[in-house]
Amino acid sequence: MKRKTNKSRINYNQYLNCIFGRLKLVKILDEMSNDGRLLALVECDCGNEKKTPIRNLIKGVTKSCGCFNKEQIIKRNTKHGFAKVGNIDKIYSVLMGMKQRCYYKKHKDYHNYGGRGITVCDEWRKDFTKFYKWCLDNGYKKGLEIDRRNNDGNYSPDNCRFVTHQINSLNRRKRIDNTSGYIGITCHKINKLYSCQINYKNKKILYKSGFKTAREAAIVRNEYIIENNLPHKLNVVGLLNLESRLC
Repeated sequence: MKRKTNKSRINYNQYLNCIFGRLKLVKILDEMSNDGRLLALVECDCGNEKKTPIRNLIKGVTKSCGCFNKEQIIKRNTKHGFAKVGNIDKIYSVLMGMKQRCYYKKHKDYHNYGGRGITVCDEWRKDFTKFYKWCLDNGYKKGLEIDRRNNDGNYSPDNCRFVTHQINSLNRRKRIDNTSGYIGITCHKINKLYSCQINYKNKKILYKSGFKTAREAAIVRNEYIIENNLPHKLNVVGLLNLESRLC
């Protein structure tokens, strides 16, 4: 005789957008784990996404994408002398900040990073030890900030460096209201001529106007930056002309 069961099917949709520890349930998947459990897609506070059995969320078995365990391991290693002066904790925070800006849609700066398509390279995103080693090999010091040389590029070894906060603030992308297409170049509404300017240490150290094209103004600005060894970002367009003029 078959045993009677009185099991009702659980409506897992009621858990959509619910928070479980550091995880937010964003989608019920039409997939099963190897042991036959229904999977869900979750988004972690650190920006990672992963698939996990939905019952593990409900029961409190899974509370993060794995970042919490990594943090605990890092803390233990730091205590045991693996890192110099606790650098590993600070560098891990740098990586988490990058990932949150690029992948966590609720982050206050997401629109300037992930919202523009900026990502963290797989090498760093998936392996903290590789990012940690790169930092130590590329001038990381307490008080420095990670900076992308190309503000439209991703966080990757070939596009990143460590700089002071002052230099980092100089290496910004063009303002939203910039219509010239170049950093530090503006067009005057009345005479339709272009001007270039550079601010440094709260002072305007360069201002020249009367250029017929934005490109001419950008080249003059680039020349001034190179000649005075300033940390400002160069405008890309016009660099070939600039090189020929400096030869």
